[in-house]
Amino acid sequence: MIKNVENSFLKDYLLNEKNHHKDNGIEDVVREIISAVKESGDHSLLSCINRYEKKDLKSVDEILFDQNFLEDKFNSLNKKNKEMLIYMANRIEKFHKKDIELFREFEDDSVEKYGYFKRPIEKVGLYAPGGKAQYPSSVLMTGVLAKLAKVKDITVMFPGKIDDLDLMFASSHLIGAKRVINSGGAHTLAAIAFGTENIESVDKIFGPGNSYVSEAKRQLYGEVGIDSLNGPSEVAIIVDKNSSIEYAVKDFLAQAEHGEDSRCFLIHLPGFDLNQFKKSLEKNLSISKRKSIIENALINCCSIDANSLNHAISLSNLIIPEHLEILIDNIDLDKMPEIRAGAVFIGTESSAVMGDYCAGPSHVIPTGGQGRFSSQVSLNDFYIKTSFMVATKNSYKKNGFKALLDNSISIAESEGLLEHANALKERDS
Repeated sequence: MIKNVENSFLKDYLLNEKNHHKDNGIEDVVREIISAVKESGDHSLLSCINRYEKKDLKSVDEILFDQNFLEDKFNSLNKKNKEMLIYMANRIEKFHKKDIELFREFEDDSVEKYGYFKRPIEKVGLYAPGGKAQYPSSVLMTGVLAKLAKVKDITVMFPGKIDDLDLMFASSHLIGAKRVINSGGAHTLAAIAFGTENIESVDKIFGPGNSYVSEAKRQLYGEVGIDSLNGPSEVAIIVDKNSSIEYAVKDFLAQAEHGEDSRCFLIHLPGFDLNQFKKSLEKNLSISKRKSIIENALINCCSIDANSLNHAISLSNLIIPEHLEILIDNIDLDKMPEIRAGAVFIGTESSAVMGDYCAGPSHVIPTGGQGRFSSQVSLNDFYIKTSFMVATKNSYKKNGFKALLDNSISIAESEGLLEHANALKERDS
């Protein structure tokens, strides 16, 4: 059901897997979609929706929903669902609002003041996956941050049938979305990147999606800002002889049900009963209502043996997974800086599923090893940060202002930028 990969071959296994996915033709397909929507706007968008999302729309208006519609959807929810969404939103806000620091200034002995200020991005597009299920959590994980940052114009996008998406629409109301576009895929991202006759462009796109969405974000970067290239969901689970086999199995299945392209890695220390794990995995899969999705996902999943916790962490660091679970108690938290992963869940009672919903941190996390250079979405991603300095006549009284001028002049001259030097010499006269 799942492969066994020798730990000494893990690096080669990951490289081969990466090369395989590069050859799947997605890049060319997405390029054609983006080009068509850029050139023909609503016409191409409608054509793509009908083709890829299996709809029969006559007008783009059929997928656009305003704030009144979203409010009605929220008000129509039962009490339990309302409270569930509000609880999740409050947990996310509680974690992230500690990052709010919009202005800082400092003084030194060279200039009057310097520092930075931050302003919210004006218009953002928040993508949430759909089709096989509805994910209000994905709307809230980015939308609560956008609202907290006071973004003025929020557009939410997700595919699926309208009648199955009440929680998605209601979540969009909670985060103050101005509109919802009920479509997904590369075509929708192209539409909000360039704008169409009926869809306004945005400044930055956030949110996870499938391989086509991730590739569209890659190709659209520069035309519009993006958070990161969030591809198929993944987890690495480190277990030892004391870890619960059933916990590991259930978390494995939870990750696999995201989609057929999800990836799961079980890194097991000596004493863990791998055979029992596999038996339990088969048993649980046989009764799962999402068996077909999980079965296909498990093709991408594997087990890896490790001889110690340090060895297990080093193997996980080759993967740099989106989620890392260490289902072991009494972990030395001083080791945390050594771990390379998007989000880490430590202890026998921890689960990445907690991070998917109500733990607090965003579940929009880099995948496919991109955690080596990018981070999970945070409040700062919704701001533009600008530095400033103040130098007035009073700066000449500062002990260091003359040194700042002299050294800047010298550096400019060494670079051959003589007018740069002259601009400062004029101030030094």
